[in-house]
Amino acid sequence: MEDAVEGPAPAAQRLDPRYKTVLRWRAAIAGLVLTALATGAELILATAIDWRPGPAMLAVALLALAAVIVMPGRRYRRWSYAHRDEALEIAHGVLVRVETSVPFGRVQHIDIARGPIERMCGVATLALHTAGTHNSVVHLPGLAVDDAEAMRAEIREHIRREQP
Repeated sequence: MEDAVEGPAPAAQRLDPRYKTVLRWRAAIAGLVLTALATGAELILATAIDWRPGPAMLAVALLALAAVIVMPGRRYRRWSYAHRDEALEIAHGVLVRVETSVPFGRVQHIDIARGPIERMCGVATLALHTAGTHNSVVHLPGLAVDDAEAMRAEIREHIRREQP
């Protein structure tokens, strides 16, 4: 749990810095897929009509490169969380800012998820399942594995104390 940042309340925490690498890998994979699709579309156009291959593929590749270099840092900086006595507060969003407060009394169970990229980078996603149907799962990605496990244990202990 690193340095304080602007977020839902004073003493909000940033995600683990390794999460930027996760975001970069995800953007690179998406960029490769889009570049391959643009290349295929250009080859089809080149055979179907008198189209000179290159412009669309180059534009998509440049956008993908920008998405890998610029966007992960911006997305990372817009995430923050605060582990309070009675709730977990999460704030995120580049264009649309979302601030969520999850009271521990509403948590039904807690998961820690780690996909292949997250495992490679040493981070995890904490998923809080709450009562209700709308937005009943709240995800907090980019936590160090030890921090995610410690938060899960603390929230479980809080839930045990609250149960009659």
